[in-house]
Amino acid sequence: MRWVVVLALLAAVVTGVVLGVAALLRTVGGSDEEPAPPAAEATEPEPGAEGPADCTADDLRVALAADAPTYAVGSTADFSVTLVHVGEAPCTVDAGPAGRELVVTSGSDRVWASSDCTPPESRMLLLSPGGEDVSSVAWATDRSAPECPADLPVPGAGTYQAVVTVGDVTSEPVVLQVTVG
Repeated sequence: MRWVVVLALLAAVVTGVVLGVAALLRTVGGSDEEPAPPAAEATEPEPGAEGPADCTADDLRVALAADAPTYAVGSTADFSVTLVHVGEAPCTVDAGPAGRELVVTSGSDRVWASSDCTPPESRMLLLSPGGEDVSSVAWATDRSAPECPADLPVPGAGTYQAVVTVGDVTSEPVVLQVTVG
């Protein structure tokens, strides 16, 4: 019976030594957790943390690209939205539907906007200088209006242009063609 107690004490001492050495190695040589992402990547800020200011128009560049130059009525145009932080200090920006709006027009006709029927969800990002974020927005070559009314007329064949605005920064327009059939 004594040898069981001695073995239990020995096991407890060995476990303590192993845990102590592991903690010492983490302190001296870093942690066994994955490394933090490089400073140039976009990361989501921790809720309630005091930190960087909101990005201004001087901090951001916004680019818009379509996946094709021509779409048939009823097909889907997929747009890529790229945010690049060109400022000097980290800043935050809402890159979700609440802070980003893609608008499609034909001449003076506002055909569709991503904000019309999409719930206004936020996706707050902390961008470091040089940081970049890429997201996508889809347009089903249909028409929309604020409050998402039904039975709107279908856009016809023609030339359309799309721009995206994030905060106070608007992209250069992307021109695309919509064809029938």
